[in-house]
Amino acid sequence: MSRISVLDGETVRKIAAGEVIERPASVVKELIENSIDACCKRVVVEIGKGGKDFIRVSDDGHGILADDVELAFVRHATSKIRRIEDLSSLRTLGFRGEALPSIAAVSTVEMRTRHESESFGTYLRVEGGVVKEKRRISRGVGTTVDVKRIFYNMPARAATLKSRIVEFRHILNVFTRLALIHSDVKFELFHDGKIVASTPGNGKMLDAVVSLFGVSVGKNLIEVNYADKYRIFGFISKPSNLYSTKKFMFMFVNGRYVHSETMENAVRRAYGTLLPKNKHPFAIISLEIPPKDVDVNVHPRKEDVRFRNERDVAYSITEAVSEALKSAELMPEMAVSDTRTHASTLATHPSSHYLRGRAEQTQVSEEALVNEEAGVRGAVAGAEEESVEENERLDISLFPLYQLLDSYIVAQNDAGDIIIIDQHAAAERINYERLLEKYGKGAGKQALLKPIIPDLSPHQAQLLRENEDLLREMGFDLEKFGDDAYIIRAIPAVFNDLVEKWRESKGESRFEGEREQEEILGVLERILEERSVREERLHTLLSTAACVASVKAGEKLSYEEMRAIVEALRKTKMPFTCPHGRPTMIRLSRRELERRFKRR
Repeated sequence: MSRISVLDGETVRKIAAGEVIERPASVVKELIENSIDACCKRVVVEIGKGGKDFIRVSDDGHGILADDVELAFVRHATSKIRRIEDLSSLRTLGFRGEALPSIAAVSTVEMRTRHESESFGTYLRVEGGVVKEKRRISRGVGTTVDVKRIFYNMPARAATLKSRIVEFRHILNVFTRLALIHSDVKFELFHDGKIVASTPGNGKMLDAVVSLFGVSVGKNLIEVNYADKYRIFGFISKPSNLYSTKKFMFMFVNGRYVHSETMENAVRRAYGTLLPKNKHPFAIISLEIPPKDVDVNVHPRKEDVRFRNERDVAYSITEAVSEALKSAELMPEMAVSDTRTHASTLATHPSSHYLRGRAEQTQVSEEALVNEEAGVRGAVAGAEEESVEENERLDISLFPLYQLLDSYIVAQNDAGDIIIIDQHAAAERINYERLLEKYGKGAGKQALLKPIIPDLSPHQAQLLRENEDLLREMGFDLEKFGDDAYIIRAIPAVFNDLVEKWRESKGESRFEGEREQEEILGVLERILEERSVREERLHTLLSTAACVASVKAGEKLSYEEMRAIVEALRKTKMPFTCPHGRPTMIRLSRRELERRFKRR
């Protein structure tokens, strides 16, 4: 057997650096966090070729003393803590003293800094962890760090880097997370000399959201503001604006972005049945918790945390999000009077005094459509109503029919059960299956009479750059129009049908002016969010188109219109859910109705 030996210093440095610095985005994260800890008001991030060429981060923080500049590149040298007990009161993002040494170990680093108490600045150049040059310079207060030739001395790690587009996407994600939670700092991001994203730095999180994701996202958010055992604030999306990926769920603990299934699951639990299966909200949840109640020293990247009382944290977040949803009049409520029902509710949510509809919901796919749906989709708030079973005959009578709240069609079946149909969800299902039959093998292309140039957010522009070929395959005809703009000359032919349908029913075009841009951008975003197979992207396109074409909640219907919806719904292959997985109908059985009126 080989004898145990002590690794040499250079090997130790590279191994340690590999735990902290995985890719260019890791460098950006560590440098921005240092800038924030230095109490800066502005951070400028400049990237060359996705970070492979160079990375530069500049700030106007308090800077580093000349005597401390070299010490900053020594492992485990930090100004954040003095002993292990300090972790129980930690308020800074950094504390391990590994960021700068790890970066310098695998690249060439140039630092220019000036502390606010000194009249001169300091320049330091470090290559592979070795100081090569140090001198005085003239500059303003603050720090600029240039990182070049990343992984030049680790060819195996350098070979794992992806294309510049992919690496820049990771950098943009890091930049976005930090800019969202530190809205009091002005952030600017440049890629290959062009500005990609910026925030105003006015301390308003919503303004940062709009700057990074666009007005269409910002206007559909609900504010979260909760204070009990913990302080919780941020924003969540309305249930009508959901995503097929959880990448838009941003969890923060004491200003630090974290990966926390506890927090994410608590958010989803608060939505209850407002959240279809495999759908996720846009959510920014910031948890302020005493440092002694959370362990951030789990991994060198500092994105994993452990809570002392995980149950309390989850409960508080669920309460915070639930209150926000209720205040927006999106959470169904029902007074609890039945002891048995009350007990089951408390077991789920100890301090709730309302019921949430709870039942299995599943995502709809084309394969499921062919095989037809198995089981019950959706539920109703109130617990005693029964869902329509898929394996029963859909025996809804066409007479009589009534409209309730301008949103629901009330009917009955041969057994005397009451069927309540969501008119929008039902119309979506009908239109979706019609479109699937016509465009199931391809969406086709329809030229626009007037090409549009949409106003794109940084994220939207980046997504378009990465998916131009895919969008053309889906039926979009687009080309670059300047640096970060696109002109759209054609859209999938499916929308031509919708335009004609809208003109026939309303006497006007659905796609005009700002509304046209919103609709098309909305479809583009949903398609690009689906990073799965082509069939799922086609499903997203057709289900979105079906939604656009369908009658909406709040629209008055004539008897003939209600009859047409019910009759068409009875002919669909999957009448029990809309394409997004929401229930189209619920049933209140005759037996239950008679029981409530004490006839049984």
